[in-house]
Order: sequence, then C-alpha cells, then structure tokens
Amino acid sequence: MASLLYAGWIILLLGIAFLLWSSKSRKRRYIEGNGREALVESGIYALVRHPEFLGHILIIFALIVISQHWISLTVGAILIVMLSLAMIEEEKRNMEKFGDAYRDYMKRVPRTNLWLSA
Repeated sequence: MASLLYAGWIILLLGIAFLLWSSKSRKRRYIEGNGREALVESGIYALVRHPEFLGHILIIFALIVISQHWISLTVGAILIVMLSLAMIEEEKRNMEKFGDAYRDYMKRVPRTNLWLSA
C-alpha cells in the first residue's frame, strides 16, 4: 500500500505542474496578444487542448489513490465525469469563438491524452 501512496503523491504533483504550466502558457499568450483573448497553442497547449482540466483530473485521481476510501472514489468519479462534460462544452464555445482555427487545433492536438501527442 505504501507504493500506492507514493504513486498518488507523484500524480498529485504532476497535476499541480499541469495547472501551473497551463497558467504560465495562457499568461504568456495574453501578454503577446496585447491583452486580447487569443487561442493558445504553445507551451503545454501544444501537447493537450485542456491542460487545466487534465491537471484537475490528475489531482482528483491522486486524492482517490492517496485516501483509498470508497467515498473519495465515488465523489472523485462524479467530479471527473463533470470535468469531462465541461471540456466538451468548452470545446463548443471555443469552436464558436475561434472557428476554423480551433477546429484545425483540435485535429493537431489531443483533448487530454499525452500519449497521442508523441
């Protein structure tokens, strides 16, 4: 069980890293765009379309693994499903906002699967 605990902490740190890296990538793009909202395709966004959602999912999963309790599993599973649905809704909004540029981005970059990026 100790190895599971260590794995949980590693996954937690990875999730936090995704959140920090995505924030840095968005901030850099905002500055480069002179304060205008723009499609971010660099940094972590070149690997996955939704690094913040992925970060949150990893954190939730890590907390499930660390706590090893059925309540955490139940609540965590519900939260992960809700985040997955929120990703789909955000993609609809982004297609309306950025049009073909976002559709092209969707073809090049996977939603959350890092292995498809390689």
